[in-house]
Amino acid sequence: MPYASNNNAVLINDCNNLQNLSVFLEVTEDIATTTGSGWSLQLNCYPPVGQYCQTSQINWLQYIVIVQGGSLAYYIQYWALGESVWPSGYTPQPGTTPWLPCWAHDYGNAPIFASISGDTLPAGSKLQIALNTNDSGVASVTFTYTDRDGNTHPATWTSPAVHPIDACELNFVGPPGGTANFTQGLTNSRGIIYYSVSSGQLSVQSGGPGSACGEYGAVTAETSNMSYSDINGAPASTVTQILQQPIPCTITSLYLTDELQIRRMEQIRDSAVAPYPAGQWLLEVLDRNSADLALILASDHGHLAQEARNLLTQAAQTASQGGVFSDSIVNDALTLFGQISCKLPPSMNGVGAAGATVLRSLRGKTLEDGLKEASRTILPRFKAPQR
Repeated sequence: MPYASNNNAVLINDCNNLQNLSVFLEVTEDIATTTGSGWSLQLNCYPPVGQYCQTSQINWLQYIVIVQGGSLAYYIQYWALGESVWPSGYTPQPGTTPWLPCWAHDYGNAPIFASISGDTLPAGSKLQIALNTNDSGVASVTFTYTDRDGNTHPATWTSPAVHPIDACELNFVGPPGGTANFTQGLTNSRGIIYYSVSSGQLSVQSGGPGSACGEYGAVTAETSNMSYSDINGAPASTVTQILQQPIPCTITSLYLTDELQIRRMEQIRDSAVAPYPAGQWLLEVLDRNSADLALILASDHGHLAQEARNLLTQAAQTASQGGVFSDSIVNDALTLFGQISCKLPPSMNGVGAAGATVLRSLRGKTLEDGLKEASRTILPRFKAPQR
């Protein structure tokens, strides 16, 4: 199912309350708009039926980061959509409305918690929205921006009205009341999103809001040209999603017109590469650095790309037949890798030596046996972020 704009995957835990839900964005390419007018990251959550503030049944909880004008600000609203009037004779809390009934003036208040350049989240930065729950529901929310120098900028909001949630959806859209046109990345890949809960397992609800757990079918009015990949790894306590699906990845970009070869490579990836730690490391490198690798492969009028394509085709044939990798294939791969390694950016320090180790481990072995050997020393570089 294609996900884009204000339509993303709805995540649930078998319709149980989501405990300590965390959404963590790792920015791999700058995220910005073409106009510089700002955008927002909206974590839209849905409570189970029967949650009230005053006399209104709330049905949509929004935890928003507004990225605009050189700053990050958080914005929170608990909605009772469909409500328009207070019951006859009822005296509401001052500053509340039937549709925003939980606390006074929960609109127009957006505290700033970090500074940036314009509306750009730079590559290497991180952004997290962490909902902290108690027995009754969401007790507080911590927003944390980590700049690319590793400095953290947190802000915590304590909820005056504690309610549980049983579904969530994340949207990259315009600032409140608007739309956003995001700039395009080199490979249309902007970042990796980690969704996690402290208990249970996240899975994708079939259909949009309200189709499985009975939550209110609310959709944010803000829109954008952003797109999202499918959810990866579900069901699990931590699942991931690519922000704007890459081409996808460096290998696929080498075979854009050869769908059959792409499918073969994907089968090999899933069955023979991904099960091994060294293979997971390799896939991480390709996914996280696809933009840099695309530039390197195109840097000599496509000669490196052609060599890489020829070697990958030979390797795929060897792997699909269960054969062993000959000295000539490994030597040619090491030569090509040496040419690429000298052009790697500082962000890929260590990749060259580790990649050479993986290639040498394949000599005289099948793909699976070679990756088993390499996995003695080569492990995935990145783990799911800790709360």
